[in-house]
Amino acid sequence: MKRWLLIAVAVMAVSGSAMAAADGRLIILGFDGADARLTEKWMAEGELPNLARLAEAGGYARLNPTVPAQTPVSWSTFTTGRDPGGTRIFDFLVRDPNTYMPAFGVAQETERQFLWGKHNPVVLLAIAAVAGWLLLFVPLRLFKRRWAWATALLPAVLLGAGAFWVGSHWVPTKIPQVINNRQGTPFWRVAGEHGIESVVGRIPVTFPARPFPNGHLLSGLGVPDVRGRIGSPSLFTSDPFFNLGSDNEFSIEVVHLSKASGTIHTKIPGPPNRLFGSPPEIDAPLTLTVAKDRKALELETCGQHVTLHPGEWSPWMSVAFKFNPLLAVHALARFRLLQLNPEIRLYLTSLQFDPEHLPPGFLISAPANWAAILKREVGPYKTAGWAVDTWGVSERVVDEDVFLEDVKNTEEAFRAQLRRFLVGNERLLVQYFEFTDRVGHILFRFMDPGHPAYDPARAPRYQKAFLDTYKTMDSIVGEVEKSLHPNDVLIVLSDHGFSSWRRSFNINTWLARNGYLALTGGKGKVQDLETLFDRGQFWPNVDWSRSKAYSLGLGGLYINLKGREAKGTVAAGSEYENLRRELARRLEAIVDPETGVHPVAKVYMREEVYHTFDPDIVPDMIVTTAQNYRISWQSALGGMPSELFMDNARPWSGDHCTMNPAVVQGILFANRPLERQQVDMIDVYPTVLGLLKQEPPEKLEGTPFIRTGG
Repeated sequence: MKRWLLIAVAVMAVSGSAMAAADGRLIILGFDGADARLTEKWMAEGELPNLARLAEAGGYARLNPTVPAQTPVSWSTFTTGRDPGGTRIFDFLVRDPNTYMPAFGVAQETERQFLWGKHNPVVLLAIAAVAGWLLLFVPLRLFKRRWAWATALLPAVLLGAGAFWVGSHWVPTKIPQVINNRQGTPFWRVAGEHGIESVVGRIPVTFPARPFPNGHLLSGLGVPDVRGRIGSPSLFTSDPFFNLGSDNEFSIEVVHLSKASGTIHTKIPGPPNRLFGSPPEIDAPLTLTVAKDRKALELETCGQHVTLHPGEWSPWMSVAFKFNPLLAVHALARFRLLQLNPEIRLYLTSLQFDPEHLPPGFLISAPANWAAILKREVGPYKTAGWAVDTWGVSERVVDEDVFLEDVKNTEEAFRAQLRRFLVGNERLLVQYFEFTDRVGHILFRFMDPGHPAYDPARAPRYQKAFLDTYKTMDSIVGEVEKSLHPNDVLIVLSDHGFSSWRRSFNINTWLARNGYLALTGGKGKVQDLETLFDRGQFWPNVDWSRSKAYSLGLGGLYINLKGREAKGTVAAGSEYENLRRELARRLEAIVDPETGVHPVAKVYMREEVYHTFDPDIVPDMIVTTAQNYRISWQSALGGMPSELFMDNARPWSGDHCTMNPAVVQGILFANRPLERQQVDMIDVYPTVLGLLKQEPPEKLEGTPFIRTGG
């Protein structure tokens, strides 16, 4: 009987494999920010042979991104088949209508009770006392000691008292919890519920990782670093005069060293103390020893020693941030010694959560232990969703070469994961790479002679580096192609393209100058803005009781609506609609006097681009900018610089976030002919489900672009 059972199981397994082979695998490669125009240019020049081969076979089209063309927005539509109104992911930032203050749009942080919450000390006392009493009473009773119960009582009371103290001082009552704001059903969940096995690697807006049937997932953009930020590296320097000042928009932590020689004791800035409050931040010890010849620096932290010479990276180092003897957060990070003479400059990457030692409830993979398994199988990797370090080069703390070293190191780790996934048997494989986007942000100024930060002497070097990034993308596609079987389908896409960011538009300044955003103590004239603007505040000196409209985030324009905003002034109905039309007309008519260009390309009413939406959450209008223009950083957070337009001379020189989607089209490749050339991101979801022969969970607006019948 057992023999026949084994034969039956084997036959079923072979049949299942044959069926999977007949259906073929579906492999989807996502490259953030890969631009259509650049890709087409370099394909025509013969630099991207693997992508060119797909295009020549009819498998290429420009891909129209969402409105706005932002990474979390577009990838959420990719994931669920809903437009941004339906996913509720419509910007990096959202506003609270009660306070007008910004919050992270992808997810929100709350708290949840840890163990028994405020009753932890009492419960631990009871558990320890009872357990201690039993551990003593039972052996005493076996040896027939008189008064065994009383003899065990005092030690039990003492043990319980100790547990009460520990519960009061070392055990938190609450711990942070993150809630993903994205709505909709991911296509991999639909597949998993119908028995299709899948692997999903680093798609944005998948944190916290949600378990789903027959699948493994590693979260992407949305996973913070250990300090709770999108990224926060540190610079250790002995230069007492070094200061990034108010230009430090990207939150680099500067640690001043007490001296530049000998042995130096310092600390690695760690996470904020959200468990106990005091001390406000948890640090880890770091000891630096400068060699007498000043040619090497020895680092020691958490029992690890490494010696670095200028220009060298350390291996991955494990750093423990101890809240108390019971609780610690474990991080992985790498140092790079920038210089040692005359002053020390030591750079530390953002602190990554160690996949093998994650805090309770901090789910970066599904199943929860899969992130640790990947680390053991393919080596350490960055867990933060924004993995490539763009902050150091943006603030000119490191140069472009150091930035590109980090790009390469980061990409190689995730490429190793892809190779691991390719040898599996899963029918659906989805893998995301971010390096194309990050290089676009930092190096685009070298591609554009009209950019304020263009440097003709260095341009050829970094134009080649930019091209090399796309060649790496092409190489990854070629490597995957070699693993394909005849029935396998490959889709390669990006969420948006790129453009040069030459000029910034301060939209809230325009709103204030034109009477839509009122300021206390003035009527919103230029001199009032110059006097009242305070870089240290959100919404400096705004009088909401007299304001009609405001912009927050990257392109979101909100009406100060009565009954919705806390201090709304505009009535619903005709007043609201007339104001929207007036704002759209006037914004689109603005001319930059220095260039003669209309910086606002198109103002979309939300109902023009979103089929469904929550009117209390989604912006009333979406402002998109022309090529070479972007809404300023200051405007995104409610700031109002005195100038209406500003040159962008910073290294962060390429962008897409507020640009009209027609300006920043992405790419779409497949190893199957496409049925049409007009393709939107919302069309990917029905195409994927069609290729997997699955019905969508709801009515979809998109339509497939690859024939799935016959």
